[in-house]
Amino acid sequence: MPLADDGDLVRGLGFITMYAAWVEEDVDDLLRMLNAVEYFDEKKQRWPISAKLRHAAKVVRRLKSDELDGLPEALEDAIDLFELRNEYIHGRIYAGFDRVDYIQGGRPNSPTKPITSAELYDLANQIWEYRGNFIGPHTFRLPRAIEGYQSDAS
Repeated sequence: MPLADDGDLVRGLGFITMYAAWVEEDVDDLLRMLNAVEYFDEKKQRWPISAKLRHAAKVVRRLKSDELDGLPEALEDAIDLFELRNEYIHGRIYAGFDRVDYIQGGRPNSPTKPITSAELYDLANQIWEYRGNFIGPHTFRLPRAIEGYQSDAS
């Protein structure tokens, strides 16, 4: 059930932060599972999430498993979610005198634009729904694909 927009910007931002952290954990778990194919060393563990997502997609493609069809693309699609997350997390939110809330980007020359709680709750819900991409692969399909890859390699 999606989160309902209660009009609270800070609460919406909190859900984005929490849900995105869970997805990052899912990606790290996926890369740990793929460790048998390509080592997930300490340096890679410190990569930004966009690099981890691209790397995970590349390694999953190497498995050449029909069971994982669509997973590499789903991993790459999440990059846009995280870029939007970064805009909100690293931006500065201000209340205007005109009763409109604004976000100022964290990068130089970023425009100031209006922001609503609905935008934040929408992104939080998108991130929550995105987590569904990991349920099947983690439990069944990925271990089978890795086993098949290792059998073909030997």
